[in-house]
Amino acid sequence: MEISEDGRRLSTTSTDGEEFAYDVFLSFRGEDTRKGFTGHLHQALKQRGLGVFIDNEDLEKGKVIEELFKAIEASKVFIPIFSKRYAESKWCLREISHIMRCERLTLPIFFDVKPSDVRNQEGPYRKAFFDHEMNGELDKETVENWRSSLTKAGKTSGYDLQYDMDG
Repeated sequence: MEISEDGRRLSTTSTDGEEFAYDVFLSFRGEDTRKGFTGHLHQALKQRGLGVFIDNEDLEKGKVIEELFKAIEASKVFIPIFSKRYAESKWCLREISHIMRCERLTLPIFFDVKPSDVRNQEGPYRKAFFDHEMNGELDKETVENWRSSLTKAGKTSGYDLQYDMDG
């Protein structure tokens, strides 16, 4: 196995012969977890020899969402890190929708949110969706697609990391 300097595997082949540029794609809200949990997870995966896509290193500034979708499609496993503000980001919601359409191994991490918040768009996810719907920029089909993707991801067995940050 050879890994390029940017953390990408030069070639990875699955058991069904499909080739992937990345072993793992990390989906996360940068403001919430980039410099903490996600950064540590990224380093740990790389230290174990895995090719990891993380947007701050591998996506050139100014590239459009299609480049991000290509990276998703070129990844074998997905790790969405659902945090309190994940659903506020249209980019994150576009990512998770594309990830769930790929139907590959997805290992969600529920970072200081309940899986039911993601699954049912409750708690901080309720307000985020209310704001998306009220701003009038999005069509109903897009919002429903995001909801469906979060519901599916929230039903997927993953890791529930609850922290009481308030006291």
